[in-house]
Amino acid sequence: MKNNFIHVCFIIDESSSMWTSINDVKGGFQKIIEEQKANKEGDCAISIFRFATYVYPADFIMKDIKEVESLLKYNPSGCTAMYDGIGTAIDKVGEVLRDMPEEQRPEKNLIVIMTDGEENSSREYQPSKVREMIKHQEDKYSWTFLYIGTDISNTNDADRVGISHKFATTRGKMSKSYDTINSVVSCYRNTVGDAKLKGATMDSFLCAEITSNNAEYLADTGVEIK
Repeated sequence: MKNNFIHVCFIIDESSSMWTSINDVKGGFQKIIEEQKANKEGDCAISIFRFATYVYPADFIMKDIKEVESLLKYNPSGCTAMYDGIGTAIDKVGEVLRDMPEEQRPEKNLIVIMTDGEENSSREYQPSKVREMIKHQEDKYSWTFLYIGTDISNTNDADRVGISHKFATTRGKMSKSYDTINSVVSCYRNTVGDAKLKGATMDSFLCAEITSNNAEYLADTGVEIK
């Protein structure tokens, strides 16, 4: 593994219900790109998968942050194939990693799923299969999965596939979720040391941020995220 190299894979809901979030999604992503480009410590690569009624071909996979310009394609429409989006991303990223020399692979993989929920369109991957895939990547390769729900009423979709790192945000405060991702990625890149220890530290920091964000979401909406 390459020291201080983190890969962030975004799996983004582009279904019609995300229409009012276009500027927030694109603006938040752009902020991450700009801040991580400015960080000279360690390395960062980005992957982007988008899903609606179907899963679109990946915008890019494992692209060096310095070569990423923006989230150019984001035009919400259609239904929500979230399970297919997650399953496809895991399989495609796994293929790329297998083909990379060991010394060039990222030390850490952070998988970020952003959605307003209500899965209703997956055909290729059942939730039980996705749950199995997530557990395998967590247990064997220490991947971290983060579910960001925007104005959701529950996290049943995340629960069905076994994602434990979940936080909710209102559409008006979606930037906080991107701030959290930025902080987590910067923390990892800026820390020198054992990969396992850094990963545990990152996950602990993420849990603290989730607790804080969910408490704020509860205060704003009256909805408790568990």
